[in-house]
Amino acid sequence: MNLPRILVDVVPHAPGWLVRVSGDGLAAEFAVDAMTVVCDDRELTVPYRGEIDPAELGKRLTRIEQRRTGDGDVYAYGEWLFGCLLEPVWPEIVELPCVKEAKGVELALRWPLDEVVLHQLTWEAMCHNGIPLANDAGLVVGITRLVPRQARELATIQRTPRVLFAVGGALLDDTIRPGAMFMGLLRAFDAEGVCAAKAVQGVKVEDLARHCAEFRPDVVHLVAHGDVVDGRGAIRLADGWANADVLVPALTNGRASPIAVVLSACRTGSGEAAEPMPSGPLAAELVARGIPIVSAVAGEVSEQACRLYSRRLVEAISDGTPLAKAVAEGRRAALSRIEPGRQLDWAMPALFVAESVAPDFRPVNREAAAWLIKAARDLQLRQSPVFIGRAAILEHVDDMFDPRRPLGVIGVVRHGSLDGLGGTRLLREMGYQLLMRGHVPLVLGPYAPTKSPADLRGFVAEVFGSVLRLAEEFELALPRFKLLDAFYPGDVPESSLEAATLALDAFTRDPARLVAGLVRLSLGHDLQAFAAVAEGLGAPFGAQTRVVLLADEIHRWPFVEELIALLSDAGEKGLGRPDHPAPFVFTASLTENECGPLLRSFSEVKYGQPGYAFPPLDVLDADEALLGFQWVLLNPWRRDTEAERKVYAAKADANRKVVRALFDMLDGKPAQVRNPLFYKVAHALEVSGAFVADDDFATWTRYLGLAR
Repeated sequence: MNLPRILVDVVPHAPGWLVRVSGDGLAAEFAVDAMTVVCDDRELTVPYRGEIDPAELGKRLTRIEQRRTGDGDVYAYGEWLFGCLLEPVWPEIVELPCVKEAKGVELALRWPLDEVVLHQLTWEAMCHNGIPLANDAGLVVGITRLVPRQARELATIQRTPRVLFAVGGALLDDTIRPGAMFMGLLRAFDAEGVCAAKAVQGVKVEDLARHCAEFRPDVVHLVAHGDVVDGRGAIRLADGWANADVLVPALTNGRASPIAVVLSACRTGSGEAAEPMPSGPLAAELVARGIPIVSAVAGEVSEQACRLYSRRLVEAISDGTPLAKAVAEGRRAALSRIEPGRQLDWAMPALFVAESVAPDFRPVNREAAAWLIKAARDLQLRQSPVFIGRAAILEHVDDMFDPRRPLGVIGVVRHGSLDGLGGTRLLREMGYQLLMRGHVPLVLGPYAPTKSPADLRGFVAEVFGSVLRLAEEFELALPRFKLLDAFYPGDVPESSLEAATLALDAFTRDPARLVAGLVRLSLGHDLQAFAAVAEGLGAPFGAQTRVVLLADEIHRWPFVEELIALLSDAGEKGLGRPDHPAPFVFTASLTENECGPLLRSFSEVKYGQPGYAFPPLDVLDADEALLGFQWVLLNPWRRDTEAERKVYAAKADANRKVVRALFDMLDGKPAQVRNPLFYKVAHALEVSGAFVADDDFATWTRYLGLAR
């Protein structure tokens, strides 16, 4: 059920402000006075009602500003804010029939963008009778900040939403180290089908603009250092500070804005009490400039509170929960683990929304995309745990279809064994990302030692076998394939899966030798025809849809010499046609088996030529391993033991040398996450004091009162 919206409108009215509270069956108006207090040796104008000691309030604000809160500070702060905005009308609000029926309420706070004094305060911390409003057991309270702006008309996303995760620096930089945690959560959401994600680091303004134009994200998550620069909120990207004047053109870049922007950067949700911001916080500025929804933080947030808030917020939104209720559930999750009277970080996340966004707006209809997520699981493109590393290789997913430098053949290769390096999982991750972008991945392998395609006919049979599996999954009416043309039965409708299956069986048993050149021409035609059929599936499929072949460990295939002959002429079109490419992606050892050296020669000859790329598959470098293994520890995927059920996260002051030394025991091999050694390393990190371990899921379950 939606939360009924109660609008709390605040406008300047000398000597303070006028508060108007309105909703279904409610209309009230009262004045709030202004007073000056000294906070951290600076004078600050703040609102107040009733009796209050300015000196004591200033001291309390200073302690909060310096993160030195004492007993009672947080509750007293919250009660003060509640007294300013809600105390005169709260009894009426909780008795409204619509609030009783919904067992909850959205408090939509609205004031002008330049009301700096009001923006500086953390209204999400409001308390009543010693209890945060966000933690009221009998009432779900969602607090949103409405910005006076008529945003573009929004429609619920009827597919898996695309999320661009952009980091202003490196994830291991101390100023944005929590970005590693967000990336870990994003990987989990991506793995669960909640979103289709793309992650980039070291982003400059021009990079952000390019990625937004090419990827067309629904949500942009920016992780960076935040501050007030020249009187305005800004975040630091790789090429310097960027305020709303810089960010909005990059985020839109000649198209409609993303539905939402998430700012994981300090001081983007308020100016902090000690430093005025003439134009309001960055989040409010972005909304005022056309971004409909912006999530930001007013100050520092502990990692578990942030983790619980973010995880529950995203889960609620993906389940079709309206925004205000999703925010309320996220904040309750953050409160489930901490003592709200001692810390204010549970109140720091804030949601800014254009006033034209309806209270019942649901960003995502997850059911509309359920068929695609199911297909990804059925095709075994989704696996646990979260995928880690290989960022440079995954960038080739977009490079395949870059009109400036398209790639038709991508060989992920190594001079040595591929064991433990996750090559098979990498291809499936690429397949998943391609599927989410509206392409058709055909996965070939892995094969048992004696089951690899033995010749060109066997290879074609495997391609069509993958085609038929996809056709069955998506219930597609098939075209008549050229390569199977002579083998279709006359008594079965040729567009049926049965006809193609019988034709493929007859083709496979035919002893005649195939001519490679003719195979290439016919295969290109057939792959184009299959892509054309897939276009009709609806979003994300469409005119851009292409077939991509993903072949696992082809150095084990006996007919590699013939395959190389096909690939030598492929170039930018891959195994498709010039106007309709079908990229061929493979993994291979360049030294193993008899075929490895042939592939090494091929890669050396084609290296640097248009349409070809040969990214190396090696052990993860130290930084990639350090981040990737942490992402797995943030997202439990086994429940067999207590250790496996925990969420492990690095402490802010963790000794990086100790952490690296322990993770080095895993040899940079992604497959080690399935080794019992992995959780022994996790336990050692906890015992050493470098990491903390929490059971987030048990915490949330206990909070809901479901645990016994």
